Amino acid sequence: MPVPIILGAVALGTGAYGVYKGLSGAIDQSNAGDINNNAQSMVSAARKQVETQRQSTNDLLTDYGARKLRAFNGVIPEFIQTFSRLKNIEIAQTSGLDKLNLGEFSTQTLEGLRKDYQAFKDAGLGVGAGLGGGVALAFGAYNGTMLLATAGTGTAISTLSGVAATNATLAWLGGGSLAAGGYGVAGGMMVLGGIVAGPALMIFGHIVGNKGEEALNNALSNLERAKTARDDAGKLVAQLDAIGQITSLANSTFSSITAHLRRNVSELEKVIKNEGEDWRAFSPESSETVVRTVKFAQLIKAMIDTPILDKDGKLVLSTEKRLNDIARAAD
Repeated sequence: MPVPIILGAVALGTGAYGVYKGLSGAIDQSNAGDINNNAQSMVSAARKQVETQRQSTNDLLTDYGARKLRAFNGVIPEFIQTFSRLKNIEIAQTSGLDKLNLGEFSTQTLEGLRKDYQAFKDAGLGVGAGLGGGVALAFGAYNGTMLLATAGTGTAISTLSGVAATNATLAWLGGGSLAAGGYGVAGGMMVLGGIVAGPALMIFGHIVGNKGEEALNNALSNLERAKTARDDAGKLVAQLDAIGQITSLANSTFSSITAHLRRNVSELEKVIKNEGEDWRAFSPESSETVVRTVKFAQLIKAMIDTPILDKDGKLVLSTEKRLNDIARAAD
């Protein structure tokens, strides 16, 4: 009876194929799970790396901004008040400043500091203003002109938090963590590093359907997304680190110059107390005190006018050289 035998063989073969496909599907499903777990771990590590660097860079910019705010509430008005008492002042360009292209220190430079300080007060940023972190972050990232121009036109600014909020980079640096899913995040990432695949850090595919082969293909696709996310995270961390390094340089330079200016303003006050307010009657040593005070006030103004980020949220590449020039002039 050959037919039943043949049919039995076919049935056995079909059953064996079914078992094979079932086992193959199960293996594919298992492999898919392993691959997805690997991809998820890769994305989680990338997200953590970016978030850690974001917070570090945010802290550096905020600290630098707070230092500049303290100067506007301290040594800058002290200098303006003391220097304004002098009469018949004539100071040519001081040594070491010519390379900065700052021009001669004159009533124009003093007027620039006065305008900055007045705009600062008009913006409601004086002592006791209860400044938020967004204000300090903006002051750390931008130069005085960018921040205070609105107040200079007569439009008072009650807070600068809005300035940060309108910039995708600052909005993200100030609190748009990847875990929160805010997509000021995407804008910040794209602005910082030209990273267009950044959403891979947030949008992650899942296994679709029950077929093992399909699950495996989706998992492999997820792994490629994860690798892209990892690479993008590396670029973003490098951009953030570069901003942080420049900010640290700016912070230490600004701190040194403000210390010099504070000390020299104090010495200038003693000169005025002992020799009066007419610069022409000053001793050579007292005239040198005026020159030193002017020099550090000029450098403070240069620092205020030097941004870390431009209006689009990108690192200003010329800032590092300018900060080094300012630091050398302060020696």
